[in-house]
Amino acid sequence: MSPPRSSSFCKQSKGSQGREGKQPDRKNSAASHPRRKVQDQQGHQLVEDRNQIDVSDTIPIALQQLLLNVFRAALLTSSNSLNFEAQTQGQDQNPDAEEKQEEKEEEPLDTKSLIQTIKSHLYNRDFDSAFADADEKLLRAYALRWSAARALGYAGLFKSLIKILFEDESVLRPTHVVCIGGGAGAEIVALAAAWRDLMDDGVIAGAQKMLPNALEAVALDDRKDNQGGGGTRNMPSQEQTVQQSDTSSSLSITAVDIADWSTVVKRLSSTILSTTVIGSKSHPAPLLPISTPSGDRIHPSHFTVDFKRFDVLTLSDPDLASLFQSQRTNIVTLMFTLNELFSTSMSKATSFLLRTTDLLERGTILLVVDSPGSYSTLKLNKSTGEQQERQYPMKFLLDHTLLSVTKGKWEKLYSQDSRWWRRDASRLWYDVGEGAGLEDMRFQIHVYRRLE
Repeated sequence: MSPPRSSSFCKQSKGSQGREGKQPDRKNSAASHPRRKVQDQQGHQLVEDRNQIDVSDTIPIALQQLLLNVFRAALLTSSNSLNFEAQTQGQDQNPDAEEKQEEKEEEPLDTKSLIQTIKSHLYNRDFDSAFADADEKLLRAYALRWSAARALGYAGLFKSLIKILFEDESVLRPTHVVCIGGGAGAEIVALAAAWRDLMDDGVIAGAQKMLPNALEAVALDDRKDNQGGGGTRNMPSQEQTVQQSDTSSSLSITAVDIADWSTVVKRLSSTILSTTVIGSKSHPAPLLPISTPSGDRIHPSHFTVDFKRFDVLTLSDPDLASLFQSQRTNIVTLMFTLNELFSTSMSKATSFLLRTTDLLERGTILLVVDSPGSYSTLKLNKSTGEQQERQYPMKFLLDHTLLSVTKGKWEKLYSQDSRWWRRDASRLWYDVGEGAGLEDMRFQIHVYRRLE
């Protein structure tokens, strides 16, 4: 079973931990649903299961492997020897300092014990101990165990949505993504991987490919590279210069969470831009290759990650506005988070969606991913004084808020009640300790676009 999202809300949604089966649920696939019109409670005509976009994109296996290597390099040991700040600022590293750093290199996390501790907290619904009050090692273990696998599943979805943004001439550049509940890092690394793949495909203007260098990239051997598959792309020659991305192809991410994931976010975002991560010949490190024109060092100005520790249900109007309007937001994500918000407070979660709607500009995409069959319970006081509980599917609450209450401010681009992402277990390698293996992911997905 999948644990709840990284947030430490006081309640956990019932039915949000769907069982993992062996075969995809084809009954709920988009192709099997006829397009039919229904009416909401106000009599407004809606179109059910009318999917306007394709979200079936994937990223190559070798790039998936590089994504996993980022998690391992960033989080497995306490001292990952990236020294990224000195690299990005063009500072010469002190050889003595490097030797001392190697001496201080700690043993990898005891992931087995830490994950057992996390599971115990979750079983007891002690979300404060699991997240809000957890120390750095516990949070790193959580990200190694659950965020890495989720990032693999998210990457293809993000690739599809970013392509839609670049096809829409009305959408403002650069790209800014706000990830509500995104502190554990899955969305951050997945977005970087999707961006990398679109750069390699030439979809993003001004992007460049990395020069293959087996020594600098610490390339995998031919056997592992062949296993990685994904189709080796033609790489530019050593004489070719690397063009710096223009501002229209910059990516900024704001991760918002109720727990303090700042250290995990910092580690992952710096490792995304590090050449020290193990790569392959077709996909060398860094995961996100943004270089100066001379190509001599990493230049981070066109990839930025910010972390905000907020409870979005109690956020003031100015603070909420700062999330979306300090930069012009193009994508907002709620990945395994929205049902927890509804379960914590249905009224506050609805208010959050409505306030967010008013702050977003035309063309902004909202992506909601959650466990299949998620529902929330609302307690109603009857006229007799008795209390009655009524359960509502998350999908119903979401559609009612965005398609009915907001009255034409959103359109639904895609909806699927049950969908599988399955890893290629035979070609992906992820050794981060006992109890921290990869797993497949089953989820529901809903995509909306902000209208005028």
